[in-house]
Amino acid sequence: MLGATSMRVHDVTLTLRPGMPTWPGEDGPRVEPLKRMARGDSSNVSVVTFGDHTGTHVDPPVHFLEGGATIDQLPLEPLVGRCRVVGYGDDDHISGHWLDGAGIGMGTERVLFKTRNSERWRDPTAPFDKEFIALDETAAHWLVRAGVKLVGVDYLSVEPFGSGKLGHPVHVALLRAGVVIVEGLDLHDVAPGDYELFCGPLKIAGGTGSPARVLLRQR
Repeated sequence: MLGATSMRVHDVTLTLRPGMPTWPGEDGPRVEPLKRMARGDSSNVSVVTFGDHTGTHVDPPVHFLEGGATIDQLPLEPLVGRCRVVGYGDDDHISGHWLDGAGIGMGTERVLFKTRNSERWRDPTAPFDKEFIALDETAAHWLVRAGVKLVGVDYLSVEPFGSGKLGHPVHVALLRAGVVIVEGLDLHDVAPGDYELFCGPLKIAGGTGSPARVLLRQR
């Protein structure tokens, strides 16, 4: 139609598939046939099995806070709305000091970090890499003070590999403040800037996490 403008939507979700990179010790997805028309069934149906932190996924408070809200109890407001994709090109983990100069306005409620991690997703067969870029504890506290309600990262954890021995301080700081964490985003084709975020985790009763379909609409 004359005068109509096109709207670009970016799918920043990893494809769930057998053999995809997963956190060490966690099995990847399994897709098994239950019904197949080729063998005489009336329809095609599969059984899909995966961990609730597989691929692009959402961390609710209960992931690291005993008695915290489960995935089905998350408020919807942080999952939909204006979002800032922030580009980060350094090799160190993201710090609060770096965020001071990143130009994130104090009214920004949703922040996604695009780092060198996103280039890893161009190869869907690449193994898990422990050297991914993440947030350090000072960045987590900075984001909480700034009033951010959702934080997204482009690898499978918001904090550096090996943080378990420290008590997962980044997860705990964010989740204790009610910040929704989205991990495993594929931002390699997304330029830094402002977007509309749509993030839909599965509504799993008592879920400690959930894969999610995440879309960015260019503003």
